[in-house]
Amino acid sequence: MNLDDMNDGQHDLLFAVRRSIRYHDRRRAFFDRMHQVTAGLTILLAGSVLFDMARPGHTPWWMTVMAFVAALLSAWDMVVGYAQKANLHGTLKNRFSTLEMAMIAGDDTPETLNKHLLERLRIEQDEPPIYRALDLLCRNELMIAMGYKKSGDQVHLFDEIGLFENLTRHILHWENISQTSTHPPVQNQVGR
Repeated sequence: MNLDDMNDGQHDLLFAVRRSIRYHDRRRAFFDRMHQVTAGLTILLAGSVLFDMARPGHTPWWMTVMAFVAALLSAWDMVVGYAQKANLHGTLKNRFSTLEMAMIAGDDTPETLNKHLLERLRIEQDEPPIYRALDLLCRNELMIAMGYKKSGDQVHLFDEIGLFENLTRHILHWENISQTSTHPPVQNQVGR
């Protein structure tokens, strides 16, 4: 597929696939960090509790609290499953990356486009619910990476993501964030 000669359907699909790759990479990194932080705090707290318990004498009350916090963090990590969620998003990213490579290496026929659309739908079946603020931030990032700029008076970047939405983009779904379009402008020559 020649990237400069793509039709609108091919362009929209390639954009959506690349956006999904960025999205799942961010989610995987978030869950990897959460797993590492939780594991590190658990080890530190449990280690300090064991060290202080080995000393002769009475165990202070705060040692019991630290042991409880360490157990709570460990249980939370196991219940939420940070490592499993990181693996899921890593797998989804790899599947979308494989689809992108197949699209670029493939031909420009409508049958091939339909095949790629079907594969995208198969991958999306395995996706958990989307975190809208993160998705829109990935869209903006991809728009900049692909070279989209202002076209006349119309700005193609979504700029209504507030600070609180940005800070909670991995925690809250923010279904009420509206957007007029999920794809870049249809004109293939804009900013390329």
